[in-house]
Amino acid sequence: MTFETFMNYFTAGNTMELLLAFMVLIIVITLIQMTRNPNDELDLKDLVSTEGRLDEKKFTRFGAWVISTWGFIYILVNNPGNFPEWYFVGYMMVWVGNAILDRWSVKPTSDTKN
Repeated sequence: MTFETFMNYFTAGNTMELLLAFMVLIIVITLIQMTRNPNDELDLKDLVSTEGRLDEKKFTRFGAWVISTWGFIYILVNNPGNFPEWYFVGYMMVWVGNAILDRWSVKPTSDTKN
């Protein structure tokens, strides 16, 4: 492999993918360090569990969010000139709407009733 061949690999799309992967790696390492620190209140298990037990709803929602976010970024990085605006609007509607619907559908407890 020559230096020129190596440098030809770094197209705009490949460079963006490498930067994205590097950023994700740094974020994951930081989150893991914060989780291990007893002075921080962040616990990554809270993303998929409730009171230490796996919560199917949280697990499924988190998995769907990771996959759809990766797809969103993949489309944006690999085809930025032809990025459909409706995808961003749909993405935001799904995740913001999901959070709002979840808050709305939670039944009030007896403490919150007047």
